[in-house]
Amino acid sequence: MRLIGLSDTIGQIRVEFAGCNMKCPYCVHIHQPFKEWSVDEVTDFARRSTTENVYLGGAEPTLQKELLPLLEALHGIGKHVILKSNGMKPDVLESALPFVEGFVLEIKAPLDDVPGIMKLTGMSGERSIKYVELLRRSLEIAKGKWLRVWIRVIPEFINTETVPRILPDVEGASEVMLYQFMSNPDFDLPFMGHEEPTPSWAELKELGDMVIEKVPQVRLVGEKGKTLMKK
Repeated sequence: MRLIGLSDTIGQIRVEFAGCNMKCPYCVHIHQPFKEWSVDEVTDFARRSTTENVYLGGAEPTLQKELLPLLEALHGIGKHVILKSNGMKPDVLESALPFVEGFVLEIKAPLDDVPGIMKLTGMSGERSIKYVELLRRSLEIAKGKWLRVWIRVIPEFINTETVPRILPDVEGASEVMLYQFMSNPDFDLPFMGHEEPTPSWAELKELGDMVIEKVPQVRLVGEKGKTLMKK
């Protein structure tokens, strides 16, 4: 398996995978070096930790051929796994259901905005249309478990006019995380002229007030830290 990071922090083991089936122009992971790790090596790392929670993320974990054996191994040693994905491989998510506590799926723009999705993912129109179909399937599968929908708030695509078109797709999720674009250099590269955290925290809060109508809780994450909103 190709990993760009493996760490044991307070409360969570993070496994960050390399490789993606998208070409998002703001993604830091595309350019990061990776190392090869076996399922046994990652499992042994996790076994030595007293931390029960494991987060599998990075670029796109579902591309790893050994992902399911790893999930089964981590589950077998009593770890509680959260799997992040872009949603393009719903069959993998369905196979992962017995071994994970939940999922993190990203919605990049309203799913009816194919031109916007093309800009955000670097994919063709045909591939973007297929992606929307696959993501909707993935969301339905993931809603059978704990699900966080992660929305990277790039103002041209996520704003008070577009959020209402996203709400039907997030309904049924456990929570939504609204992330202020460019507020963490580990997550983003400059895009569309944005080089500083955007939108403002007040605007992020306004979006949170809209989303909280459809989900039990909303997390706001950005330069001012983290805020949890509950119904």
